[in-house]
Amino acid sequence: MTTVVKKNRFISMPVVIAYGGFLIMLLVICYALVYGDFFVEGAVLVDMAWGMVTLVDLYLGLLLFSFWVICREENKTTALSWSVLILLLGNMLSCLYILKSFYEAEGSAKKFWLGKQTNGN
Repeated sequence: MTTVVKKNRFISMPVVIAYGGFLIMLLVICYALVYGDFFVEGAVLVDMAWGMVTLVDLYLGLLLFSFWVICREENKTTALSWSVLILLLGNMLSCLYILKSFYEAEGSAKKFWLGKQTNGN
């Protein structure tokens, strides 16, 4: 019974954060699509030093996250598909991948990090 409680604690907070992150990103992206101009505002963003730092930081994080996806997925086509989508759609997709990974792990931290490449021990 103690093991089940530990597994539920392992899953509960990251799942809440991932769901919340997905919903927040979805709302912010919808807001930007309605009220912003991607090309005008994007040009301003890359002209600013801190805008460039933010973009480099974002894509470095997305590349690192994609590397984890590639390492944990058995099917390399699936891994590559997730990675491309993450690089195109950002952390909204990272949140979905985390949710997918947590549900597949069935409470196992090892299976969450390593995917099907572990026996779930």
